[in-house]
Amino acid sequence: MTCPGYAGKIAVVDLGEDKVSIVETPERLCRDFIGGKGFVYALVSRYASFSSSDPLYDPGNVVVVAPGALAGLAPASSKVAFGARSPLSGLICDSYAGQVFAAKMKYAGFDALIIRGVAAEPVYILLYNGRVEVRSAARIWGAYTWDATAELKRETWRGASVAAIGPAGEKLVRYANVIIDGFRSAGRCGIGAILGYKRVKAIVVYGGRRPRVADPEGWKKSCVEVYKTLQSKPSAEYMSKYGTLRGVEACSKWSMCPGRHWRRPAPPRELVEKVSGKAFLERQVDRRTYSEYAGVIWGWACPVKCSKLVRPRIEGFEHLLVKPEYENIAMLGVIFDIYDPDEVLKLEWLVNNLGMDSISFGETASWLIELYSEGLLDRREVGGLTVEPRFGDPRVVEELARLTAERRGIGAVLAEGVEKAARLLGRGGERGVHVKGLESAAWDPRGWLGLALSYATADVGASHLRGWPQPRRRPSEGFDERALKTLIEDRDWKALLDTLGLCSFVPYEREEVEKMLKSALGRSVDEIWSIGWKVEAIARIYGALAGRVPEGDRIPERWMEPIPEGSMKGERAFRDLEEFRRALLSFYRARGYDEKLGIPTRETLERLGLTRYSWIVEAWERARREVERRLSAEAPG
Repeated sequence: MTCPGYAGKIAVVDLGEDKVSIVETPERLCRDFIGGKGFVYALVSRYASFSSSDPLYDPGNVVVVAPGALAGLAPASSKVAFGARSPLSGLICDSYAGQVFAAKMKYAGFDALIIRGVAAEPVYILLYNGRVEVRSAARIWGAYTWDATAELKRETWRGASVAAIGPAGEKLVRYANVIIDGFRSAGRCGIGAILGYKRVKAIVVYGGRRPRVADPEGWKKSCVEVYKTLQSKPSAEYMSKYGTLRGVEACSKWSMCPGRHWRRPAPPRELVEKVSGKAFLERQVDRRTYSEYAGVIWGWACPVKCSKLVRPRIEGFEHLLVKPEYENIAMLGVIFDIYDPDEVLKLEWLVNNLGMDSISFGETASWLIELYSEGLLDRREVGGLTVEPRFGDPRVVEELARLTAERRGIGAVLAEGVEKAARLLGRGGERGVHVKGLESAAWDPRGWLGLALSYATADVGASHLRGWPQPRRRPSEGFDERALKTLIEDRDWKALLDTLGLCSFVPYEREEVEKMLKSALGRSVDEIWSIGWKVEAIARIYGALAGRVPEGDRIPERWMEPIPEGSMKGERAFRDLEEFRRALLSFYRARGYDEKLGIPTRETLERLGLTRYSWIVEAWERARREVERRLSAEAPG
């Protein structure tokens, strides 16, 4: 019998065998791993190959797509998880996109999609009304994400939802992303590159059958109550207007911007005001245009509706896009010393249509410009550029984006990500800002006590959505137990939301989540609270097999340089590396990880119920042996 709230089926597409299977969703998968993030880590760890050192070119790598457990059942249940072994880090990596794909996938009859093998020719995968088809995508191979989406909606249904890759994914750029319905991205980790290697241009979902819920009458009542409660909160009104648009104002105030490749964390006020929330909202389109996309741009039953449609004020530029989020503004503008809102919007449109993560691209390209500006690269080494690579010039960024997506000239180096690019060039590795191979999100932790520890220990690498210590304090105040406790609490809360498919920018609190869980799934927050810890434990085990744990639990050298100016002048991510080491060991102890190996102890696996899964236990035993061997080989004498 299908568990309440679930579609009850998983689609398994083996492209190498040209075979499609539809299997029942195991009850214990729903019970132990819930959905979304939980499903990704359970299924990737179960089915992906971990024998290859490079997951990008491994036919045994898998892509898992899983709606959150409350997708289509709760207000703002908009998130779908995409997961695979990341071509940047080798880690199991999960990335999220909003809008309506998650709900429509569940309404199409599926709790997850597992993609295995490599297709002989370009294809797209269609899920609809309990059925699965693999169709040719030869005619749209090479197309921008917007054009591919439009064509597939014409071919299938106007009301379908499309997750597509762009030319960057096809060319195996290691940080290629997945774009949902032409607007929103599952940006991190390079999932688009894995789909490109498998020759999957897109995934299309369509359906209208909502799963049965545990308490139909209670669910209807809860939906209305929670929607109204969320909508009435002051933070919802603010988010509805700005979303994360005002992030540059905050990062400048707190000296947390990535300006000029992390050397100008507090840009002056006159520059910040140019890319303020007001500047972008002034570029909104008219009501008629909104009506054309009303069913696409906002998350499922979202009471906030922060997405806004905008157009740059550039003559001859007629393209439409969703207003940028803070990460777009910071990593396509501020990091390059570009403060023209129209140029930032143009770059956002280009990078999304090429299908690249703006965060990873922004870090890698700005790192290159820093090397050139300081004389560590000469003109002959930046082949393909027609302009000199200097900060402040949007033409440089546009050319680098196109070269990268085409893997042409210096773009072939940038396409590898900052860690591998430094190895290819043989210099600049100490200047790269990444953790475990994943380029950092746009919040400099030198302005927030404990944030660097979150980056260093996050399951995927340097992600800003894996736990923020509270309240905000200066790192020079010293790391303490309060910072550790609140970091872990926030990490587990965000993992819970990602598992349920709830948007973390909608002001959900425990009480509202409890109502939706009880009425839709018949469960409680207490019952599933450990999902974040459980998933992190799996991530640590497979991170050790990838050679990233515990060796990769580090922070970039740039963040241990003192902030050069502003109100936070002199601050570092930690007062010194010894303090960071003590904080890391405190984290290991709090999570039940071996203090030397950085992976869960056997007792922790038992406590989390993971010893019931043979493949996880086998991986843990192998990881323990391999880490001990690596550490022994590194020991002096």
